[in-house]
Amino acid sequence: MLGIPRGDALGSLPLLVSMYEIPIGQPRVGGKGEKAKIQPARYNTSQERPVKGSRPMVIFPWKRLPTPPAWDWIQVEVTTRCNALCSYCPRTVYGKSWPERDLPLEIFRRLLPDLPRARHVHLQGWGEPLLHPEFFQMARLARKAGCQVGTTTNGTLLDQELARELVATGIDVVAFSLAGTGPKNDALRRGAPLGRVMAGILSLLQARSQAGSRVPEIHIAYMLLGSALEELVSLPHILRGLPVGQVVVSTLDCVLDASLEREVVGESTPELLSCLDEVGKRLAAQGTLLHHHLGGKGGSSGPCTENVLRAMVVGADGEVTPCVYTNLDVPRARQFRAGGEKPLERLSFGNLAQRSLRSIWEDQAYQAFRHSFHRGPLFAQCQSCPKLYQT
Repeated sequence: MLGIPRGDALGSLPLLVSMYEIPIGQPRVGGKGEKAKIQPARYNTSQERPVKGSRPMVIFPWKRLPTPPAWDWIQVEVTTRCNALCSYCPRTVYGKSWPERDLPLEIFRRLLPDLPRARHVHLQGWGEPLLHPEFFQMARLARKAGCQVGTTTNGTLLDQELARELVATGIDVVAFSLAGTGPKNDALRRGAPLGRVMAGILSLLQARSQAGSRVPEIHIAYMLLGSALEELVSLPHILRGLPVGQVVVSTLDCVLDASLEREVVGESTPELLSCLDEVGKRLAAQGTLLHHHLGGKGGSSGPCTENVLRAMVVGADGEVTPCVYTNLDVPRARQFRAGGEKPLERLSFGNLAQRSLRSIWEDQAYQAFRHSFHRGPLFAQCQSCPKLYQT
């Protein structure tokens, strides 16, 4: 996920990503003066009923919507362009072969009739969303549709002016990407050093305070990589005193070059889980929740962390695809894992330029994809995917 807040609230909302796994934010004021309600249970993916014993989540009064939400989230890739060169990102790996494009506003508008059927819309994909010249208009339109809206950014573009404009959109969640807490982060995320990310967080907090607003909630999307494991323990320290709602830890699963296999945190060793537990306790003492899927399913629903039965991704070219990993539009892309490799082909079920989102979702081919998780066999793109839950 790029993706995509994720966590127990929505199963695995990224999100995205995904690079950021999307979690639902804290209670906030809903539309027309209504306050969001705390529901002490998440929703079952097949029946719109609470599941006993799950963590709280934010849901909004159904009277604002014609029907209960059909999707936990929609991840919208507003651009594939970026101002950073993260070593593990497909854009860096493929260089000149990488397609750089912005999602046209007229294509985004075609989403609007269906957005009320989603609990969350996450405006982010493989690029830096704040580079899109119409990002703020997209955020306002999505908020006006009545769903929760979030984004994930590298934070380097967030000066005071852009921060004020971002707050003014009413966006609910802004996640900042990190891959460490010191020099390793800066080496892995060229063009997005820790100092500039922290400055962006402070700019957003200041703009939020000046506006007298409780939103956006600040999240951290933390990429845990093999070469920077030792920097994880310093995360509570660099966040001390900052009102960060959640930290979502993900690992590198999209390995597009053999040299990146060393960055994969493949096994949840007792030492790593103990470290995560200790970091989680220290963050909790500061008022910040830690989410990760290492060592188990983490309370999520669906067949994989990407929640493909109740979520989808819209690419920057308007293509509708199950997740960020099936949204890679690079000829002859290869996925490397455990010393082997296999083709990584894009999987799309339609384009918004020709059809509505709902009609694409209800298309027989897309239904067959979802049914494959119950009946088999899985589509080639999903077979042996590291995001699949082991049952």
